[in-house]
Amino acid sequence: MSKHHTILIFASGSGTNAEQIIRHFSPINDVKVAGVYTNNPSAFVIERAKELNVSTFVFSREQLNDPNALLAELKDKNPNLIVLAGFLWKIPPHIVDAFPDKIINIHPSLLPKFGGKGMFGRHVHQAVIDAKELESGISIHYVNSQYDEGAIIFQAKTTVDRQETCESLAQKIHKLEHQHLTEQIEKLLIPTEKRVNLYTDGAARGNPGPGGYGLILEWEGTPYKRTYAQGFIHTTNNRMELKAVIKGLQLLKQSPLDVVVYTDSKYVSEAVEKKWVFGWEKKNFKNKKNVDLWKEFLEQYRKHRVRMEWIKGHNQHPQNESCDKMAVEASKKTESQIEDVGYQQKQ
Repeated sequence: MSKHHTILIFASGSGTNAEQIIRHFSPINDVKVAGVYTNNPSAFVIERAKELNVSTFVFSREQLNDPNALLAELKDKNPNLIVLAGFLWKIPPHIVDAFPDKIINIHPSLLPKFGGKGMFGRHVHQAVIDAKELESGISIHYVNSQYDEGAIIFQAKTTVDRQETCESLAQKIHKLEHQHLTEQIEKLLIPTEKRVNLYTDGAARGNPGPGGYGLILEWEGTPYKRTYAQGFIHTTNNRMELKAVIKGLQLLKQSPLDVVVYTDSKYVSEAVEKKWVFGWEKKNFKNKKNVDLWKEFLEQYRKHRVRMEWIKGHNQHPQNESCDKMAVEASKKTESQIEDVGYQQKQ
């Protein structure tokens, strides 16, 4: 069977992740690692690639930045995915633009924390330890024109112990990299049923008062994303949080799907994850608020396989911050606000 998916790997050092990728995909007929590219002629990744019969290409900074040099070589290989596995230079815009949503990077921290220029290897681990973080991890993300700011595809966490050193934390991070990187690459190249991540937030100025919600839908392992926001004349914060989840589920045109809902509302997340709402339903929601919305939620919930994830609000979570901004803006746009039908306590 011919190989339909081509991977190119960029690396600057030892190349343990590169070797993992090559070994993982060598028996898979539909995928081929067609080359390892490095800016370091002394990098041990070259020896690893040669041992596994994968061609190597060493380039200079001038070749990287020249639109007529390295780019032509990459286009000739026509990759489905370019994987930065310990590559230390910034990818220039002309290469990013030539391969939209086809370049991914693995970063040794939980972005957006501890990303940016100079944040690699032990520099990241030391920064995590110095900040007394309780956890660190890996972030696999798309590459854009800014260091470590592309859309996140996947994250995995590990604890940071009180006596942690750079070396011990690096070992934990390497374990996560080897555990998850090839799996995520395979999902990108050979997608099966895609998981949907739904990020939501709601706001009501005055609570009750003018309100709004914002949501982001992301299909995991793809660049596809949808945003939506709506403002209301008079409502509450809890109703906006719940309406955001309902609307997000309504926007999914296929069912059933695996959906993870990320919300900073414990009112919403705990009601579902602790099974309270199902008990309320059995008692016909006696003495409960927002009955209309909970009934609507359950109707949408049962169309999919939904899991709730609570995230701390205003904690630099990029999607949550974006949803919060959309919700607040919607609560202020009086010209586009609608009535919250079902809300009884109106002034």
